[in-house]
Amino acid sequence: MGSRAVRRTVTAILVATWSFAVVSCAADESRTPVAVGADATTESVLLAEIYAQALARTGTPTTVVRDSPAPLADLDAGRIAVLPARNGALLDRWNPGAPARTPEAVGGAVNAALPQGLSVSDPADGTDLRPRLLVTPELGVTTVAALTPRCAELTAGYAAVPGLAATAPPQLADCAFAASRPYPDPAALRKALRDGEIQVGIVNGPPADADSADLVVLDDPKYALRAQNLLAVYRSGIFDRAESKKLNYVAGELTTEDLVDLIHQVDTGTAPAAAARTWLDAHGL
Repeated sequence: MGSRAVRRTVTAILVATWSFAVVSCAADESRTPVAVGADATTESVLLAEIYAQALARTGTPTTVVRDSPAPLADLDAGRIAVLPARNGALLDRWNPGAPARTPEAVGGAVNAALPQGLSVSDPADGTDLRPRLLVTPELGVTTVAALTPRCAELTAGYAAVPGLAATAPPQLADCAFAASRPYPDPAALRKALRDGEIQVGIVNGPPADADSADLVVLDDPKYALRAQNLLAVYRSGIFDRAESKKLNYVAGELTTEDLVDLIHQVDTGTAPAAAARTWLDAHGL
């Protein structure tokens, strides 16, 4: 082949490569940012920032949509594409009568109940966000199973832990309290316990303050309370393999202690995006 022909061939290759690069860059720039939704709670906003920034590190454009009053409806309508959630809460919504209670069973039941067009990431097995039951030592029980036979003679109170996702008072397997009362915050709930106004206090996740030190947090190894592990629910077909793996990597690193610590950071002044970025950096994500 002559030198002129060689130059023509090289030029054609370069033009083709340049054209492909221009088209690829234009496609990347024109991609609509993936909207990650959140309600108004610190937990939801933090997790939205974590998932959005994790996806962004794969080169995916993302945006966080905060303060949605109905994020699952936004997901169904396509106004957002990703939503952090608790798998047990999703099951409570999609199939509340399902008998699944353990993490493995809840995971399977959620996959079976997924509405058409939605998928879920791996659950974060290190997160245990089941409600916690608090009693005084005088009640003489340390597990939910030991409490269950006495439920009919006890009055329970319920309060939400600030920063955690709001949930309805939980349904305990084989337990119906004689009465239940709402309280405005955990401090009022703890006072009611100590004063004997109620015998069982229920909060919507891990107590995050030292003022519960004189109370007993009941263990629940048999999952009388349905498992509540964090995951991401998202519109099916929107992610490639690298993006899906990144969501699952987050699940592999996130723990209950991490979440409680991050919520505390944000509630004491750290911006959610900064807290999420620091956590992602610390875990190599």
